[in-house]
Amino acid sequence: MGEKAKAAEPQAEYVSSAGENHTPEEREVTIPVKFNKEEKSLTAAEAATLAQKGMKFEIIENEFERLKSIAAKEGKSVPAFIDDLEKKHTAARRDEILAECAGNEALADHVLELENAKPQSDGLSELKEYFPTVKSLDDLPRAVVESARLKGENLLNAYLRFRLIKKRQSEKEKLFEKAAENASIGSLKGPFSAGDDTFIKALWGR
Repeated sequence: MGEKAKAAEPQAEYVSSAGENHTPEEREVTIPVKFNKEEKSLTAAEAATLAQKGMKFEIIENEFERLKSIAAKEGKSVPAFIDDLEKKHTAARRDEILAECAGNEALADHVLELENAKPQSDGLSELKEYFPTVKSLDDLPRAVVESARLKGENLLNAYLRFRLIKKRQSEKEKLFEKAAENASIGSLKGPFSAGDDTFIKALWGR
């Protein structure tokens, strides 16, 4: 036959269970699987995705079994055990932030919320709400900006930590200066106390 004759030949068709006619090109291959006592028919793309997930699970299977064993010792399922760990971590992190916020619970909760949220900005707008004098990144110490960038943390949190550290340093310096001042006064007075001075005056009749 010539090319025209071949083109005129009708394509082979098959009838689906629904009674619809399909050409071979339109037929979608499905793969039957059984999981958790349930049977499903997956497309080739769905089966490939699940196969990739299965291969990834093989890599972490030993770690998962260890986690399941630890959770069982606590009398919990793996999801419940992970939830408890997350709650404990959140509580501990809140305590840290609360200390950095000088006990301001509302501010600590806000910072924690910003940490847990997906970063939408550099956090400058949130920082300006609490510190209106800060207009841009140039108004912040370079250490704050670099810390936020390197650690991937919110600017507000980094600035609060910076202020807390500076406050503690200032308090230590004041204590040191006070101690030095007291030591200096003591050296000027000499080895005798006020009681000794009174005793000497009485001894000489003065």
